[in-house]
Parts: sequence; C-alpha cells; structure tokens
Amino acid sequence: MNNLDKLNHIIKYIENNLTNSIDGKKICQILCVNEYTAYRIFNFITGISLTEYIRNRRLSMAGLELINSDVKIIDLALKYGYDSPISFSRAFKKFHGINPSTVKQDSKYLKNFPPLTFTTDISSNMELDFRIQKENELNFYSISKKYDLPNIKVMAPIFWKKTELDNKYKEIFNDITFGIIEYDKLFPNPKTATYHIASKKKFDGSSKFMIPASTWAIFNVKNISGEAMSDLSFYVYKNWIPYSGYNIRNIPELEVYYKNHTEWWLPIE
Repeated sequence: MNNLDKLNHIIKYIENNLTNSIDGKKICQILCVNEYTAYRIFNFITGISLTEYIRNRRLSMAGLELINSDVKIIDLALKYGYDSPISFSRAFKKFHGINPSTVKQDSKYLKNFPPLTFTTDISSNMELDFRIQKENELNFYSISKKYDLPNIKVMAPIFWKKTELDNKYKEIFNDITFGIIEYDKLFPNPKTATYHIASKKKFDGSSKFMIPASTWAIFNVKNISGEAMSDLSFYVYKNWIPYSGYNIRNIPELEVYYKNHTEWWLPIE
C-alpha cells in the first residue's frame, strides 16, 4: 500500500465511523507511525488537524440529517459523540452559523464539509539526500514571532527577510544561521507555532533557546528558497516518514543555513 492509499484508507475509516468512536491507534496502524507522528503528517499534508477534520465531517453530516429528517437534537448529539445537546448546539452554531433548533425555520445556508480525497500523488520520485545524526543539547540565541499554524509558511520567510535587511542583525548573517520551528503543546490539535531566527552567538535583542539532545534526520535542501523548503518538508512528511521506521519527536525542527547550502533537521526517535 503506497502513501496515497494509506491516506485514502484513513479517510474511509473515518467515514465509516463518524457515528462511532474513532480509534487513534487504528489510524496509527494504517500509517505505521505513532500517534504524534500520525497527527503531524495529517495536519501538514491537509492543512487541517485530524481532530478538526473529524469534527467538521460530523457536524456537516448532522446538518444534512437535521434538514432531511425529524430527528431530535438530543439524539443527534449522542449519535455524533457529544455529551449533551448544549455542547452539540454550541459546536453546531460555531460551524454552521445557526442554531440546530432553528434550522428548518431559518433560510440561512448550512455549511457542507465534504470528505477529503487524495487523487493526485505528488510524490513523483523526488531524490532525497539525508543522513541520521545524534546530537547533544543544542543551545542558541534567538529572536522569535508566534504565528497561527496555517500562516507560518508564509509569515516566517517575511520575518526572515525583514530581519536580514535590518542592520542591527547584520552580524549574525555573516555566520551559520538557524531557523527554529517550535510547535505549541496543544497536541493533538496545535493552533500556533513560534518561529525563531537564531545564532550560536548572542546578538542584540536575543534570548537563550535550547533544544534537547536528540537523533536527527538531516535533509539537504538543494534549492535555497522558502518554496523549496516547503516542498521538501511536504514530501518528507508524506513519503519518507511512513516508510522510514522512525517517528517524529515533539521538539522543535531546525533549519540550518550555511554559506553555500541549507539543511532541514527533523527530530526523530
């Protein structure tokens, strides 16, 4: 089973169990990784967390049932895994913009959230240059900004460019510099990530930042650009991790910018 099949298998499993308990261990078995890694893969590839995807699918189906039947709200709440009609109604209104009790009397639109389908395999034979390396605790000095998770791919390069053009940070770009991606701790549904621009040397406005000792999968980024980094990381999450036998550690990722090339360091175990 290739990775495209695995992802479609997960979607099918979720669809078959929208009114039942969805077992995270089953999803891990399909992807052949641990729970943290499975959630990270799904979020990275789809742009939505697995928890949010399941919730949206359930609320989408609940809206259809409410329109097309005389089902009671309490029964619908229990069917889709909510503890009470109140918690269901709150989630329903947040998703659809309307209370479930007024759906049939109100002319407002309901939201449809269809199941994902993975129809195009973008994995076509990208060559990877990588090595596995153990490192002791890594210590840096950094400045940082926190972003909503979906925006970090766009905002981090802007932050980097502004810093690079600022004369007071000029000294750090004469040496090896580092980009550090620190995800928040709200597993399995992270909302934000902090991006650090870092150096081994103390610089103006910087604070100490430490990454614990780890084993790293280190990938050579052949084309130094934000797009190249994004393409590489997407490919690794989708095609390298599920077959590598490794899981991702819940510690920051690291970008290393040398004078002549760039590396992406992914913490593994």
